[in-house]
Amino acid sequence: MNSVTTALFGNYRNGEYLQFMKNVLAIYQNYDTDALHLAARVQALTSSVTTMNEVFMAATAHELTPELQQLDQRRDRALVGIRLYLDCMSYKEQDAIVKAAQLLQANYFSHGDRIEKLSYQQETAVTDALLNDWATNPSLVAAQTTINITDWVALLKDLNTQFNQLYVNRAQTTLKPGQIEEKRTQMRTAYDELALDTMSYARLADDKTSYFEIIDDLNGLIGDYNQSVTLRLSGRSTDSEVTSPTDEIQE
Repeated sequence: MNSVTTALFGNYRNGEYLQFMKNVLAIYQNYDTDALHLAARVQALTSSVTTMNEVFMAATAHELTPELQQLDQRRDRALVGIRLYLDCMSYKEQDAIVKAAQLLQANYFSHGDRIEKLSYQQETAVTDALLNDWATNPSLVAAQTTINITDWVALLKDLNTQFNQLYVNRAQTTLKPGQIEEKRTQMRTAYDELALDTMSYARLADDKTSYFEIIDDLNGLIGDYNQSVTLRLSGRSTDSEVTSPTDEIQE
């Protein structure tokens, strides 16, 4: 095969994106890029990856990051706990409890069936919308009392508020707007130029063997990452998925 398949870069988290580029460089390190006339392109990608890595690691090391991660995990557990509690209540024998649980379930799922899987700020916004419904709709307010879920709801509201405040604080003290996106764009440009040159030489060179091998390796890598991203977006996970606790910092 003499063409590189399309990577779903738009859906790669920052950690996935950076690790993908590192893996690309690892592939080229197995070849004599000077002899293949690709050394300059490889060096350009190496430089952009190094710069992105520095920015990414600086964000990872921010003193507020561990606390933010912990709050997000607690918020995720609260969302899952509420969803499971509603499911349990929908199996009760009392009609009033079942109807109340189903009413709340319908509203919950109207906002998404896996809210905890959203990016940081998406999860914050969706959770806020859910809580607003449950605080302002008289039927939903009454249903919460009927199934005795008010403590869960209060906990979720508190965690969502704490998370958003801390997120804003971190955003004000870490990266400038667009800094991560700028580095991603630079990496993408360097990668595209390297891939295009590799494909061009694969068509024009007398000895195409190494170019074909590189393209095959790249396509295997892209296939693995695309599958991981597709599974994540569908709400599933895989042991091979590449993730990072700071993947959301660009939001």
